[in-house]
Amino acid sequence: MMRRVAGALALAAFCVLACGSGGALAAGARVPEQHDRLPGGEQAGNGIGILGEVWRVPMHRREIALTFDDGPYPFYTPLLLYELHRSHAVATFFLVGRTCQEFPALVEQIVASGDEVGDHTFNHYRLTKLGAKEIEEQITSDAQLLDRYTSDPVTLFRPPFGRYDHRVVALAHAMGYETVFWNDSAADTKDISPLLVERRIIRSASPGGIILLHNGQYRTVEALPVIIDTLRSEGYDFVTVSQLLKDGGIVPGAPVQ
Repeated sequence: MMRRVAGALALAAFCVLACGSGGALAAGARVPEQHDRLPGGEQAGNGIGILGEVWRVPMHRREIALTFDDGPYPFYTPLLLYELHRSHAVATFFLVGRTCQEFPALVEQIVASGDEVGDHTFNHYRLTKLGAKEIEEQITSDAQLLDRYTSDPVTLFRPPFGRYDHRVVALAHAMGYETVFWNDSAADTKDISPLLVERRIIRSASPGGIILLHNGQYRTVEALPVIIDTLRSEGYDFVTVSQLLKDGGIVPGAPVQ
């Protein structure tokens, strides 16, 4: 199946420069630093970026994925899980390793609730400021920790702050991860009202969309029931990111083709 052709070409060109003869990125390998990018800058019309990163999943089905970055956090994470359970909805939590170490019971609670976990690095550093080996260590350390709680290996990755360059995405793909961004965000870490969070998310919702929200924000907890109820009334089903990728013909963790 032909998909993400541009991403494959870009990734192949990168790997010619950055990879050793065995095809894996050499330890400590460095390439010229790319400009630090924010999500949206290289999004293709079909929701797939030029490096194969996913912004939304091309589909006509009214499926959508809720994602929560950071955490887990006492108080906030249980409240999010309660609202998801109450609403019979699922989500994907991109978790930070150092916080998971501090609150392992919350990771267990997320997984036991039927929600999904993804890799958000171990220390939540801005990866574009790190070398290749350090980027790999940040992703690997978080994944190894999360894999203790899941039946299947973690295959989804999102860079902290949404900051990335070609190295970050290429490394993640070479390690077998699907790099997932978003096409619908409320900027809920800013000092805004729950009503504005609701309006921004609902206004930008689309089939195959990936919604960015944050763990650790009470305004997000307050907005979540309205977001779920309104989008469901518009015919949307809430699925995990992995399910969204599968339904769109994208296998999480598979090489770019």
